[in-house]
Amino acid sequence: MLAPLRAALFLALAASTGCALDEIPGGGGGSDRNQALDIQCNATFKTSGSFVLGAPQPDDVGGCWPIGTWTFTATVDSNECATPPTLLPQYQFKVERLTDASGDPLDSYTFLSEPNVHHRLKVSSGGGGLCEGGLEIFSDDGKQYWNFKPALEADKSLDGFGEYALYNSDQWN
Repeated sequence: MLAPLRAALFLALAASTGCALDEIPGGGGGSDRNQALDIQCNATFKTSGSFVLGAPQPDDVGGCWPIGTWTFTATVDSNECATPPTLLPQYQFKVERLTDASGDPLDSYTFLSEPNVHHRLKVSSGGGGLCEGGLEIFSDDGKQYWNFKPALEADKSLDGFGEYALYNSDQWN
């Protein structure tokens, strides 16, 4: 878990200081980046799908309103791995609006496709659409990592992208 955190902090620091990734050891892609991050190979995806609005609904759904069911598929866009990454027939997650003990709104996220795999799930405003989902999945040994970014459009369609990395060491723990 520390390796991806270190890499993310390093890249965030570089971006905030205005450095180009290709000026950073291990940044910008290619074998130097893979070696610095302990990655064997990478792949990228395109995503597409649909969104079904859930309850409760505000009177005017303007901007990001992630409450509902997100369903998308992924297709390999580029691949440098000897064996292409395995993809599910579809990915689906649900966002529900609950309230905490103080009565304040609290969003709950459920990964419906494979709820028992190691995963992280969130939705934020912006990104490639009104809202952008963030679904990260880790293999049991933590060496395979899928990162999907479905984007919710105004017509309730989803598009977006994703990436895959095969690491030499466990990235989950």
